Amino acid sequence: MPIGGALTVIAFGAILAFALADSSVGGFDLRIMGIILMLGGALGLLLPLLLRNRPRPRWSTARSRQDVIDDRPPPSTGDSPGD
Repeated sequence: MPIGGALTVIAFGAILAFALADSSVGGFDLRIMGIILMLGGALGLLLPLLLRNRPRPRWSTARSRQDVIDDRPPPSTGDSPGD
């Protein structure tokens, strides 16, 4: 989640939690919903920072190449000018 999106979710959650604290819509408590949104926005801010500083596994690949030498002459195409 981009930083702007996380801040928007936190702000929307704060509005629901503090400005509309005494109301509920369709059985949903808006204060609880606002707190959940604020926690989700905070998690959206913190997770990228925590994952960015995590050491990444270093994969090493060993590649080998074996050339096969063929002593035979290349096959003829049969397109000789004398045919």
